Amino acid sequence: MILSNLPTLTFFYILLAYFIGGITQGILGVGLITVVISLLSFVVDVKETIALVIIPTIITSFFQMINGNNLRKITIDTKFFLIFSTLIIIPGVILLKTLQSDLILIFIAILLFVNSSLFLSNRIISIPNHKSSLIQSIAGSFNGFIIGLTSIYTMPFVFLLQSLKYDKEKTVQFMGLAFLLYSLMQFFSFIFLKLIDISTIIPSLIVSIPVVIGFFLGKIIRRYVSEILFKKLFYIMLLLMSGIILINGVL
Repeated sequence: MILSNLPTLTFFYILLAYFIGGITQGILGVGLITVVISLLSFVVDVKETIALVIIPTIITSFFQMINGNNLRKITIDTKFFLIFSTLIIIPGVILLKTLQSDLILIFIAILLFVNSSLFLSNRIISIPNHKSSLIQSIAGSFNGFIIGLTSIYTMPFVFLLQSLKYDKEKTVQFMGLAFLLYSLMQFFSFIFLKLIDISTIIPSLIVSIPVVIGFFLGKIIRRYVSEILFKKLFYIMLLLMSGIILINGVL
């Protein structure tokens, strides 16, 4: 079992990482997987980290998806993107299984660096003709492959979000729907490729506890803190973590 035979301090650090990821997800509607992978990249193998976080992602994404009244509109607007980004996760997971963990971490660090740099520089990148079925299918396929390989859900997903110009409630619900589909596809792909078994599912259920607690706490915190300030701090942290991960991966 992944969490067995760990030093007590390491075990509680892992639980803390998932708790912080849950809080971030509750406040921003995104960030659980990104935070967990970043904080645990030096403690747990990245493939095990991804396997552990899938079930908590399914749980939090479900609650996020049902919180709103925009599902029908969102589905109509983004159906081709969602279909292709979900299906093309499969070849990404196949490549994930074959590549070395250090190489995957480098890919993740590059994505985090690009994502954080774009946000902190206030760069807005929109997808031309984002309502086109062809454009959504191409962008969705690229997005799905990256998700399958790295479990980073936000690139180029964020470009479609910027193109749609949804309000806050609709944006959070869209992310909930998309992330639920992605995590379910990851779960079944991981089972089929034997990247998840019963020895992984039990620890994943264990770490779901701090994630869910953090998620609902984050939703409460969201009422009292500046989301813009939290986002800036979040992306600054990811920028620093991406540099550390890159240095560690190269060395």
